Amino acid sequence: MGRRDSSASRGPAAVTLALQHLHIGHRFPSFAFRREDGGGAWRGTLQPRESAPAYRILLRYKMGDAPQVWVTWPKLAPDAPHLYPGEQLCLYWPKEWVWRADDLIAATVLPWTALWLYYYELWLDSGEWLGPSSHGTTPKRKEADGGD
Repeated sequence: MGRRDSSASRGPAAVTLALQHLHIGHRFPSFAFRREDGGGAWRGTLQPRESAPAYRILLRYKMGDAPQVWVTWPKLAPDAPHLYPGEQLCLYWPKEWVWRADDLIAATVLPWTALWLYYYELWLDSGEWLGPSSHGTTPKRKEADGGD
């Protein structure tokens, strides 16, 4: 009689903080890890293009919850699009994609953060969010002189 594979009924295994850290360290070596509030926090820099600053990023993750990402420096424009309250980056639309415990931050959230920064830089230049969006239309950036 064959043995039954009990893992098939449990679904994919959750990725531990240690394994997340291993993958992040391999793909994003500028990011440092620290245990924090029952989870972990990674801090590092991403530079979306040569002419852009190296943005300081804070990523917090607690197993069972979706990772959260902020730009800690330089300060984002006050009218920046695709942000949740508290200036947390909106990297994906939760109705289209849901974080799962077996997802790798280094393969999803951090590359999406780099893309978000790239589109943010383009938005600073053009006044239009040129990246993908599920929010419908993103308002154009207001001119510094108070125009549309």
